[in-house]
Amino acid sequence: MKVADRILDALRAAGSRGLLFEELTDTLAIDTSEIQTTMEQLISEGQVMQKQDLEQTRYILRGQVTSEEHTRLSDLNGCPCFHCLKISRCGARQPDSPLSCKSLEEWILGANTSS
Repeated sequence: MKVADRILDALRAAGSRGLLFEELTDTLAIDTSEIQTTMEQLISEGQVMQKQDLEQTRYILRGQVTSEEHTRLSDLNGCPCFHCLKISRCGARQPDSPLSCKSLEEWILGANTSS
């Protein structure tokens, strides 16, 4: 069985939770550089996608995002990020972050109470 097929089988088994790179290497017991090269190929082909999980990156099969994780554009109505002047410097390890944004927090809490 090819390395790509083994990676896809492992990700399929993990489901929407995905796998960390280290979990892939431990599970498959294949050379790390071979897995890295194959993962880059699978990502460029659009078969696998990266999912940021706090400070770690998980890999999942494209199309395995569950309906709970998938949002419609209409669900984002009123999101303060769309008109924020700080958006260009907002993100992980940036001066501003969604984790510390009061406007985003208030919008999320308000959206949850109105449902």
